[in-house]
Amino acid sequence: MLRFIEASNAVRKELNEVENILKNIDEDLIKGASKEVFEYFFKNSGKYLRPMLILLSAKAIKPDMTIEQRVHLINLCVAVELIHSASLIHDDIIDNDLFRRGQKTLNGVYGRKIAVLAGDALFAKAFNILASMTTRDGEQVMTQVVEKMCVAEIEQAQYSEGSRKEYLRIIEGKTAVFMSACCKLGALVANAGREEVVALEKYGLNLGMVYQITDDCLDGDLNAIRNNITIDNAKEFVVKAELDVEGIESSIYKEGLTNLLYYVIESYDSKVKKA
Repeated sequence: MLRFIEASNAVRKELNEVENILKNIDEDLIKGASKEVFEYFFKNSGKYLRPMLILLSAKAIKPDMTIEQRVHLINLCVAVELIHSASLIHDDIIDNDLFRRGQKTLNGVYGRKIAVLAGDALFAKAFNILASMTTRDGEQVMTQVVEKMCVAEIEQAQYSEGSRKEYLRIIEGKTAVFMSACCKLGALVANAGREEVVALEKYGLNLGMVYQITDDCLDGDLNAIRNNITIDNAKEFVVKAELDVEGIESSIYKEGLTNLLYYVIESYDSKVKKA
């Protein structure tokens, strides 16, 4: 957990701003009876991993942002976290999960219909934010991400006994492309060169693979077991991710990106020891 704290502390000021905006975002969504639904969902926040990736990637390239770039980054972070939240709501419905982050899911409390509509509202709010920005990068990139996530979830539902190659392709689509997009968007806001954008984009993709493989190993995912996927496979992607950002200048922000990689692996080791 120490590595995660160190990574988040590097961009703590910006993360606090993002959190404050998200805590008040329901004011724009509240329409009568919906107030209770959104207040319930937002009372238990996550780790803000995806906003962290945007901020760390941007600052790894350009530590000192202009006011305009900083505002752009914060808005991107808010929109991305809303998209992530919406996807979690829909995942809980699909999987019929009744608990997340220690509290009952929306579908567990309010039913599937309300949960679907709440997730849709968060998607709409997120893309409204992206559409209002001065550049179209965020809107274009995140539209592609949502498309790939949905296709990957469909494939997973249809091919429950897929090959190793199919397993890796699916987890790339449902998890890794999102993290990759976050790193790419941060780099673009910082006006990174083409090589730097690609490097951070690849780093995010490999981090996403580490994250999902580790999660599947902990959950005892049947597809992972069937295809002999182990934590050693996740560690192979850690090595790739480190190499991806090798050419980025050293800073607390680059260190933060590296810390996130090892936080995921160390979290696995910690949970296994406790089991």
